[in-house]
Order: sequence, then C-alpha cells, then structure tokens
Amino acid sequence: MIIKKKSLIVALVSSFVIALVLVLTLIGYMMYLEIRDRNVQHAYQELLAKVNARVYARYLEISKLAARIDNAGPLKGKPVVEGVIKNSGTRNVTNLVLKVKFLDRNGATIYETAFAPQEPSLGGMGLPQVNIPYFNSAARVIISPGGSLPFKRVLSNCPPEILSALQDRENLRKDSRWTNALAHEILAIDF
Repeated sequence: MIIKKKSLIVALVSSFVIALVLVLTLIGYMMYLEIRDRNVQHAYQELLAKVNARVYARYLEISKLAARIDNAGPLKGKPVVEGVIKNSGTRNVTNLVLKVKFLDRNGATIYETAFAPQEPSLGGMGLPQVNIPYFNSAARVIISPGGSLPFKRVLSNCPPEILSALQDRENLRKDSRWTNALAHEILAIDF
C-alpha cells in the first residue's frame, strides 16, 4: 500500500504541529514551575521576616512615640510621628519596618502607617516616599546591641480628622474620633 503524496504531507504537518504543541506545553509548564518557585521563595522570605519580627521584637523598646505638627526645620508645618527605638538584644538590627496605628476611644484603628525608621524622612504632604536603592547615598543606620535610634517620619497621607486634631492639640475636640492614642507593631526585622 503506497501512501499518497497528499496524505504524507498532511501526516508530516500534523505530526510537526503536535510536536510543536507538546514542546510549547512543556516550556510553559517549566515557566509556571519557575514562577511558582519564586512566589514560594518570596512568601517564605516574608514569613521569615514576620517571624524574626515577632521573636526579636521583645528586645526592641519603642519609647516617646508621639504624633505632632513639626514646628521647625524643613518639615515645619508637616504632621510627623516620632519616637526612639532601643535595642536591648544581642544582634545588630540592619533594617526594621514599623507600623504605627492611630486609635479611637474604643481601640479601633483610624489610620495606620508603616515605614522604615532607619531611613531618612523625606517627602512632603503630597509626595510619595520612594526608595531608589542605586541612588541612595546615605548609609543605613544599624541599631547595635544596647544602642538606640531616634526617628521622625512625615505622615504623607494623614487623614484630615487627624491633621485637624494635631493642629488643634490644646483643644483636642470632643467630637474628634482620634484620642491621641497610638499603638505600634514591628512588621519585619533584618539582621
């Protein structure tokens, strides 16, 4: 039985298409596995940072935590949160992410901001704070064991009700939801 020329061409083309689909499927699957591995690694790093934060946070004391309107220097008239971090542990803290919450009378969060206190506070009310690692010329401050670090951070997206409460600090209005209460949480630590 002799195969006709047309049938041979159809068989070769369909075999080529099937082989091509198989190769593309394998390539796609390998790319999927690579992306999934990266996502798992990223999730692991985030989880490790959270665990480090919870374990080592007992050695970090945040004191003098306060929010106010800055009245001098380049941040004059801007709402800021400030405080002091003291490291009573045994490891150098190279990076820290701190979350500060503004609480109402019932302890519910009205506004929260997360930042790295070891980075300089730049930016204004309407400018987002962006860290560009290749253009960052200032060395990151390391909090050594027994050392402390004062910090000040501009509240770039401060809600109007908190801003008005900060501006009218002496007469903290009774109708204001914010009662000058702050809470903090350490989100991540690197050593």
